[in-house]
Amino acid sequence: MLDPRESPPPPGRGRLLAASAALAAILTIALLGALGRLRAPAEPELAALAAAAQTAPAVSPAAPPPAARVAPLRMSTLTVRLARNQTLSQALARLQLAPGQAKAILAALADKFPFRRSRPGDQIQVERVEGEAGLHRFTYRQSAADEWTVLPDEGGALRGEKRAVALTTEVARVEVEIRGSVWESLQKAGEDPALAVLAADVLAWDVDFYQDVRAGDRMKVLVEKVFADGKLLRYGEVLAAGYEGSVTGAKRLFRYTDPTGQTSYYDDQGHSARRGFLKSPLKYAHLTSGFGARMHPVLGYVKAHQGVDYGAPIGTPVWAVGDGTVAQAGWNGACGKSVTLHHRNGYDTVYCHLSAVAVHAGARVLQKQLIGAVGVTGRSTGPHLHYAVRRDGAFLNPLSLKLPREAPIAEAHRADFEAKVAPLRARLDGAPVA
Repeated sequence: MLDPRESPPPPGRGRLLAASAALAAILTIALLGALGRLRAPAEPELAALAAAAQTAPAVSPAAPPPAARVAPLRMSTLTVRLARNQTLSQALARLQLAPGQAKAILAALADKFPFRRSRPGDQIQVERVEGEAGLHRFTYRQSAADEWTVLPDEGGALRGEKRAVALTTEVARVEVEIRGSVWESLQKAGEDPALAVLAADVLAWDVDFYQDVRAGDRMKVLVEKVFADGKLLRYGEVLAAGYEGSVTGAKRLFRYTDPTGQTSYYDDQGHSARRGFLKSPLKYAHLTSGFGARMHPVLGYVKAHQGVDYGAPIGTPVWAVGDGTVAQAGWNGACGKSVTLHHRNGYDTVYCHLSAVAVHAGARVLQKQLIGAVGVTGRSTGPHLHYAVRRDGAFLNPLSLKLPREAPIAEAHRADFEAKVAPLRARLDGAPVA
């Protein structure tokens, strides 16, 4: 009991004393723990510490600050084509290059690119960084295999070089059924129509591609294909060609080079494909008027047509149908610009309405040699070639001429011919070749 003489404790004093005692106890325990840690830990404690270290998460080093983003260069590209009768220097002058750049480009290409080989349609490309006057790249391209570039070096000077292109050659067999023209049929088969011209060249002595072709005929060609960077660049040599037609019958020719180095085309039996005359003076065109009497398109009355007409665009090459001598070349009245060739055995051939003449009187020409180009000169209503044949002064129908072939394979070369042609014959027929 409290002594009534003692004053009662102030309110809350008991709670304060209790809290002080508790705090003192906590400090004592903490001090004892700190003193305990000063001694070496026991083995159980070491094991516990090792386990804790293995399970504790690794602390990663501080990540570096993100790199500043570099804005990509924005390029400006200008592409043009070389125009007709335009030089590279003239084309560069129209591209609004920085002062001195055009001259520097020409100087960089001076010993790399033969400027005389420039031709209409060549591609010119200028690449620059937007906002900068300096040249990033200049490219001059003629084909997939002919491309020249000009680039600035580390010092800023322009350096030119021809791009190295890997060319590969493969032998391919192409077979088409004629639907429309040979040109159209090859296009539908996914081939370059230029193959029609090559095939017509090889078969020119046996197949007239202007009047002998019929729907349903079949043509097979064994040809070299030249690729640049995996893309078809051009066709090479025609190694073999076959044509099966309702008018021509079956024709097959093979390219053969004899041991003396002479190359020509021969049939299966070794007979030469060459005849005294080709069947036509054009590689590829169409017959527009035959031989004989007809209504003259200019004079307006029936008149003997002493030759045949082939429709073709102005500038189409005209070749000599056989070896001979130029008897006349130049303007020839109603015939316009023309060429007359004199051949052996008394034959003459006449080529009228030319736009250009490529030979002169007295010159010797060979079969398939260029002698002029189709035009519309003289008495003519449109671009075409008038072609005539005469013998001893009398005109003959060029389409009905039957001329003998040249000499066959020499007997001394027969075994070599058979050995070289056998794989071509098998490949043309679609048989596997080892």
